[in-house]
Amino acid sequence: MPQVHSRTVMLEATRAVELRAGLILPPGFYIGTETYTRLEPVGTGLDRTPSRFEIDLKANQLASIGAKSHQISSQRKSM
Repeated sequence: MPQVHSRTVMLEATRAVELRAGLILPPGFYIGTETYTRLEPVGTGLDRTPSRFEIDLKANQLASIGAKSHQISSQRKSM
């Protein structure tokens, strides 16, 4: 049976990333999550799905990069 695994990781944005029009995440280090699914061996050599990385930004982090109050909701950026 497939099993989902997640762990906290430190991610680096090496350049600015546009989250939305006019809302830019500056380069730097951010706490994020790596998630993947471990698969049952089926003879293909693939035992897990590719990792998915997400940065979960809090309201105060969004405000510090210029988000207006009407733009602030739980924002996730997947890589």
